Amino acid sequence: MRKVSILLMSMAVLLFVSCEEKKKPAVQPVVNIQPLDEIPGIFEAHGTIGDGTSMNVLEFINDDGDTLYITVNGQAVMGGVHVGDEMEMIYNVTEDDNIASVAVNLTALQHLWSQRGQDGREQSLELNSGGRASTYDMAIDYDSWQVKDGLLLLHSPKKLGDESPAVVDTFEIMQLTADSLVLMNGNLVTEFERYN
Repeated sequence: MRKVSILLMSMAVLLFVSCEEKKKPAVQPVVNIQPLDEIPGIFEAHGTIGDGTSMNVLEFINDDGDTLYITVNGQAVMGGVHVGDEMEMIYNVTEDDNIASVAVNLTALQHLWSQRGQDGREQSLELNSGGRASTYDMAIDYDSWQVKDGLLLLHSPKKLGDESPAVVDTFEIMQLTADSLVLMNGNLVTEFERYN
């Protein structure tokens, strides 16, 4: 009996020693820290169109002076592509490419746009540089504009003594060409023609 006990203890010691030899230090996973500005995602930027622009690739110089090359298709660009024009752009950064989802040519927006009202009278919306806006014979007044998230935001002036916030109307730009501007607000579509 004593031999069996010694034999069992010897086997237990051998098993313990062999298990200790097989243990290896745990392998730590490799963690690559990627800077925040290099993480793929969606960005909005303001800048100008550079002279390195081609049919499908836009050279875009943002306000920080960085030059980006962004792949575009015709449907993504509102107002056309002209070197030196001011542009607001939403683009997706992937590992391989920068791809424009919406690009609005702000220079092409900066004109006097007119239409015939329901009463047959001409009414106009003027969008100037620096975000200034004016209306002529329209039911609502606007004094400033901006493009944010690919949408045209028209701001009404705040009246003195009025405690309510200024009204901001949001429009989707359905079409912007050299002579036509089509805006949509909800189900209401408004068409303008370029006056100047």
